[in-house]
Amino acid sequence: MEICVIGAGYVGLVTAVCVAELGNNVRCLDIDEERVEALINGKVPFHEPGLEEMMRRNIEKGRFLFTTDVEEAVKGTEVVYIAVGTPMNPDDGSVNLDYVKGAARDIAPYLSSGMIVVDKSTVPVGTARTVKSILIEAGAPHDVQVVSNPEFLREGTAVCDFMEPDRVILGTDTEKAAETMKSIYRPLAEQGCEILITSPEAAELTKYASNAFLAVKLTFINEIALLADNAGIDVLDVTRGVGLDKRIGTRYLMPGPGYGGSCLPKDTSGLLHIGRSYNSQLRLVEAAVTINHSIPAILIRRVGDALGGLTGKRIGLLGLTFKAGTDDVRESPAIDLAKGFLEFGASVTAYDPKGIELAKCVLGDSIAYADSSMAAISGANVAVIATDWPEFTELKLSQIAETLSGDLLADFRNIFDPKDAEEAGLRYMGMGRGRLGS
Repeated sequence: MEICVIGAGYVGLVTAVCVAELGNNVRCLDIDEERVEALINGKVPFHEPGLEEMMRRNIEKGRFLFTTDVEEAVKGTEVVYIAVGTPMNPDDGSVNLDYVKGAARDIAPYLSSGMIVVDKSTVPVGTARTVKSILIEAGAPHDVQVVSNPEFLREGTAVCDFMEPDRVILGTDTEKAAETMKSIYRPLAEQGCEILITSPEAAELTKYASNAFLAVKLTFINEIALLADNAGIDVLDVTRGVGLDKRIGTRYLMPGPGYGGSCLPKDTSGLLHIGRSYNSQLRLVEAAVTINHSIPAILIRRVGDALGGLTGKRIGLLGLTFKAGTDDVRESPAIDLAKGFLEFGASVTAYDPKGIELAKCVLGDSIAYADSSMAAISGANVAVIATDWPEFTELKLSQIAETLSGDLLADFRNIFDPKDAEEAGLRYMGMGRGRLGS
């Protein structure tokens, strides 16, 4: 099938590459000439494991066209995915649909009768109807179909999430559009993936509800972790006991310094705005957002208490991205930790395997950047683990103890065993592992 993907950002490029991997010819459009040139040369402009290799493989098979020309990208295709950014409006937390609407206007003149336009971007309830109206007003045939097909991609595992999904959701009012879209995803259905057909509005709300639920679950276990610290309980015993309940499960029950990234913060905010527009107050989601914002400050205060104050102290910060497997520092709790330590008069030296360059765009020269974990914590009063990079688990606790000038290990990803840390001569502070000295 001939398919067009509008937008070569994170969602768009992953979609384009994986749809090509499913056996389709894909034309990928982006307005950024430098990005398109890099893609033509087989270079992915962000870090996502496995994506570049898959893209190059499909380029070699002749399945890709990268272009900045709308007509070249759209004309003659059967399905057009819109996968452009939907950023949060800072004033009220609503979803900015300017890029989606602009893409619809741009492609409308080149759509032919019966073509399908797919909303892949995360968009509010009712957007599919809005996009169809814009398409027709801009000259598209009246029988153009708009399908809502939300993505459920996690940064760091996006290729696997697309190729081995829990489900594929197709929001459409017509059987013809449903059948065409099902044909794209047939290889996934053949391996056992359920293809769920809903109304466009149900598909749109499902995306927000899914991410909001994950945000609530993460926030819940973080609150339980803080309670466990106060009570001198190891939260990992609690998460095992809770997670064995099949109604709850073990996923997203790992305490940490808070959720971040490009999805959960934006989508919880977007859902709250959607709720207000339908006169519905989502109090549970509101609470999760508020609590999540408070977690880094609580952890900073705990470190300060353990050090007898932060003024003049040196912080060795391990991790800047919001999670391992990505270079994304958007809404990263690690960044919030760095800013908070600085506000209390500490100095910060940080290391991250992939996120330093993007972190510099946010933090500038307010902190120092190291080229290794050991260099980051050398001479520091405390080593703070903020991101769960696998290479941090390989650090030897004895080396950490020898490299620090102090003896405090603030392991906010719970990657080490408290007893092992204490045997190495370290004071251990985890996330829900029992308060320091308990």
